[in-house]
Amino acid sequence: MKRIILTSVVAAIGIACIGQAQATVESYTVDLNGYAVIGFVGNTPADYAHAQQQAKSWELQRHLMLKPQSIKAVAIDQSEGVALNDAQLRDAIVKAALAKTP
Repeated sequence: MKRIILTSVVAAIGIACIGQAQATVESYTVDLNGYAVIGFVGNTPADYAHAQQQAKSWELQRHLMLKPQSIKAVAIDQSEGVALNDAQLRDAIVKAALAKTP
C-alpha cells in the first residue's frame, strides 16, 4: 500500500513540474539624480512576460505607497536575440521609464 501511495505522490509531483519552467529575470537599477528606475529584463518571451508581471507588481505597490515613490519599475524585452551592452541597456531602461505615463 505504501508503495502505491509513494508512486502516486512522485508521479503527481513530476506531472506538476513538467509545465513549469523557471523564469530568469535580471534586474538592473539606473540612478537618475535622486530617482531610480529598476529595469526587469527578460531574455526569452516567457522571461519577458515574467518581467512585465514583476514591473506591474512593483508599480502597483508603489502607487499604494508600499514601495518607495522615488523608484520606478519597467520591463525590458531582450528576447529579440540582440544582446545589449551596459550602455544600451541603461538607455533602454531610461527610455522605457520616460515612455510610461505616471
